[in-house]
Amino acid sequence: MLTQLGAYCQQFDSTLRPVLQDLAAVVAAAELAAPGSPGRSLHPPMVELQHQLRVLCDKVVEQQAYVLIFGPLKSGKSTLMNAIAGAYVSEVSSLPAYPCLVFVSAGPRREYVVTSYAGNATTFQDGQALHLHIDRAHGELAAAIRRAEQNGLTFDPQEHFPQAIRRVDVRVPGSELASTGAVLVDTPGLYTRMRFGYDRMTRDFRNAAACAIFVVKSDTLFLEQVFAEFEQLLDLFSRIFLVVNVDSHKRDVSPEGKLVPSLEQSRPEAVLKAFEELAMSAPLQRAAAEGRVRMYPVDLLHAASSCLQKAPLSEAPAGFQSFRNDLAAFLASSEYMASFLRDSLQRGNTLLAELLQRSNANERVALEEQLADLDEQIAWLAAEHKRLQHALTLDWSAAFARLTRDVDAEIERAARDHGAKLLRTLGASIDTWFLSSHSLEWLVQGQWTPLVRDYRDEVLAAGRRAFDQGTQQLDAGLDLPAGIPELARRAGLDLQQLVQHALAALGAVGWPKTTTVPVQVDQIPIKRGVLDVVTFRSHDRVRERLFGPSNKPDVKIPGKDKAKHLGDAGRLHLHQCVAQFRGALMPETVAIMREYFGPGFFAKATERLRQGFTDHLPRVEQKQHELAAARTQVLQQLQPVRTLEQTGRQLVTQLAELGRAFDHDLAQAQPAAASAPAKDVVIQPATRRDKPTQAPTNRGATRRPERT
Repeated sequence: MLTQLGAYCQQFDSTLRPVLQDLAAVVAAAELAAPGSPGRSLHPPMVELQHQLRVLCDKVVEQQAYVLIFGPLKSGKSTLMNAIAGAYVSEVSSLPAYPCLVFVSAGPRREYVVTSYAGNATTFQDGQALHLHIDRAHGELAAAIRRAEQNGLTFDPQEHFPQAIRRVDVRVPGSELASTGAVLVDTPGLYTRMRFGYDRMTRDFRNAAACAIFVVKSDTLFLEQVFAEFEQLLDLFSRIFLVVNVDSHKRDVSPEGKLVPSLEQSRPEAVLKAFEELAMSAPLQRAAAEGRVRMYPVDLLHAASSCLQKAPLSEAPAGFQSFRNDLAAFLASSEYMASFLRDSLQRGNTLLAELLQRSNANERVALEEQLADLDEQIAWLAAEHKRLQHALTLDWSAAFARLTRDVDAEIERAARDHGAKLLRTLGASIDTWFLSSHSLEWLVQGQWTPLVRDYRDEVLAAGRRAFDQGTQQLDAGLDLPAGIPELARRAGLDLQQLVQHALAALGAVGWPKTTTVPVQVDQIPIKRGVLDVVTFRSHDRVRERLFGPSNKPDVKIPGKDKAKHLGDAGRLHLHQCVAQFRGALMPETVAIMREYFGPGFFAKATERLRQGFTDHLPRVEQKQHELAAARTQVLQQLQPVRTLEQTGRQLVTQLAELGRAFDHDLAQAQPAAASAPAKDVVIQPATRRDKPTQAPTNRGATRRPERT
């Protein structure tokens, strides 16, 4: 059976331990996650699972028998640990009410390893240094508990103060524990303010601890509050040793006033009998009848003193001898080994189920949703990047065709209509000039130039009105390819503003320098008078005397002189100049306007469109990089969880196969183990008797002790 146990433990450990690497990867990724993120929320439960699985694997591979010791403060737990270990361990078992577990096991040298809920470990070689560390940690924990209470929270060290000490491992050289492989686990005393409940303290050992020892002083044996949480121990452990700490030197006063041995000293079994009959609860009575609870009256100070002096066990108090023999017998029994194996399988399956549950908890779902959302955004940005690249290579001429066509039509109409009006106005100004005494310069510069400017301004205004009307439409008057308007909006481009700014960027219209009707003075036909002929004045001389210098004909000419020297021929010549100028002005104005609202505007608008898309491109690329980095971070948190889930599912199958193989081998090796009757409850330090060959008739009855 022992060989079978060793083979099983090795196989169990090699099956389950690899998952610790996957858990470590999840924990490491969770530590790097941002506070408040789903990945960070995975850290506390995964650290807890990591701890639980490591404890289980270590226990199984080292074939350790965990013996948990419970009891109220000052009940004698540390004294009992000294006696069981055969070495002085009170220095660690009597920590100042700090709510952590203390593991005492055999080791080559004395050392203390303090492990926090965060998984950090610190090793001490000196007990005094350990106590200084515990004292400081005690104050920090008390402050953390007060903060949680003030915030209305139920304090959980894993969540609210992971720096708290979770366990202290003590290695003791030259201990009796080396021969049994037992590990004593000292628990916080009952009624301590900072304990987190038996359920929290014993979570590491559910379906994993060999047995429990409950220590109580005989003085408090009948106090109901001492056993208030004892039923939780019955649910957790298949075997509980109830050690009643008695004082063998206690005295009472006799009726004669003499000091006589107390009942506790003279007949400790009577104290236990009274407890059994008067104070024992129904669940405890049932457990005692089934052999799950055995009671021992022990003078623990005497027992510890004897063991520390390395005296033979036969010299220890009788109650301690019975307790020690029964504990050793139980730990070496086939019953314990079968329980050890089955409990480890059950514990492994429980932790794997919790692992799979945590691997698919809300945090995992949130990470999967984040990843899916990031993938969707990244795919959309990749398509956006392609759309921008395509937009930068587009030929935009077709997009501006409708706007250009509408503006051109309005320019032609305005040029034609205002041209006819201009011709009439210019002609009328000639007739007016002939009746006045104004100079030719007054006619050309003073009258015609403003009229030509007004004409050009009116044609420009008409084109601008048509342009504004077109660009004020929802599509800004542009026939853009499908998807481009939405792309422009995402790029921060307001198409209506863009076309307006593009036109404004052209500046003023580049009109020709000639802004009036060109009149060549030397080409104006004139008539010489008699005096001009007599004095041999040439036509040029007469023109100069009449108009002034050809480059500045500012001489005022009376109406009668105009009629005399110009006559109808001069009038006709000026009308011909106006008609010729008007004929060239209209197509020239239309051409300039078409260039301004056409290719000129088109070039500026296209430049701004492409610049807008070009400016948007690095923003898209930056967003792509950011999302890719965010995806990497999410995947760094999610991938270990996926791997952990996959490993966990594989281990569930492998552990089930291991369990089936073990059950078959165990049935072959120990066919009678399951049918063995339960042991009787021990209520006195008597010699341990063998079990009866068959179950007693009344299993609920308690066997009376034999008097010695």
